[in-house]
Amino acid sequence: MNDSHTISDVSRISGIPKDLLRMWERRYNYPRPARDDNGDRIYSDDDLNKLTLIRQLVDQGRRPGKLMALDLAELTVLLKQSSVEFDFDRLIDLLKADQAVDLRNWLYQQLQHLGLRAFIHRVMVPANQKVGEAWRVGDLAIYQEHLYTELIKNLVRQSLADYRRTAGRPRVMLTTLPGEMHSLGLLMVEGLLRLAGAEVISFGIEMPFRDIREAAQRHQVDVIGLSFSGHFKLDDAIVMLSGLRNMIDAKTEIWVGGAAFDGAAELPGGIDLLDGLHGVEQALAHWNRRLNDPAV
Repeated sequence: MNDSHTISDVSRISGIPKDLLRMWERRYNYPRPARDDNGDRIYSDDDLNKLTLIRQLVDQGRRPGKLMALDLAELTVLLKQSSVEFDFDRLIDLLKADQAVDLRNWLYQQLQHLGLRAFIHRVMVPANQKVGEAWRVGDLAIYQEHLYTELIKNLVRQSLADYRRTAGRPRVMLTTLPGEMHSLGLLMVEGLLRLAGAEVISFGIEMPFRDIREAAQRHQVDVIGLSFSGHFKLDDAIVMLSGLRNMIDAKTEIWVGGAAFDGAAELPGGIDLLDGLHGVEQALAHWNRRLNDPAV
């Protein structure tokens, strides 16, 4: 998929103000958007991805001029290298020592420093993996894993209170199918959607098919978003998604994502597989683009 995005799309998703995008264009000769028939700027997927990475690196104090010349792969490596500064071993140590107050303060400091978007990408994703692995190998008890989950959920929920919209587009309902009890994936997606201007209605986990259909109809949602963790069997997910798709109005899109799906997964028709968390923002931009131009 090679979509095009307006300057409003790029600004909303990347978090870079429109005036700053124009200034960078003049000062650094990047980005170099194409123009549509009306002379408005049009950005590619690569532009959007690169600018999102540049914004995250600028938030760390790096100079934008030096970042513009780097390609996506180089920016991604730079961002991964910079993530080493966060001491996730300390996170595990605090959990093992049952230091709930210190743990919350540590996470809160990261959130305040980075902002919610970067916190989701750069702290929550690796922290979730670190905690999950520590639990699997027996370094953490189940109650300690639950403590981490509740602390981080509360922090993100508090931060999201400033981003509630009742007239955003699209209107997205988030849930999981029966058998999927993990909710952090949904929370990260909710955060990114709200930050990008969507209206989100979260229904929690393990929602029966008929309830999904009824809620989608009553709330007139545009999109149903479903999360599948790595604990969910891929074959089961495909069968269940096929059944759900047949129950839902064809005009209502179904977006899915999570560690249950690998790159080779073949999903039923009418199901859109998102490519990681960045895929959430890309899918949202594509939806808004189609809203304004049905021919896209």
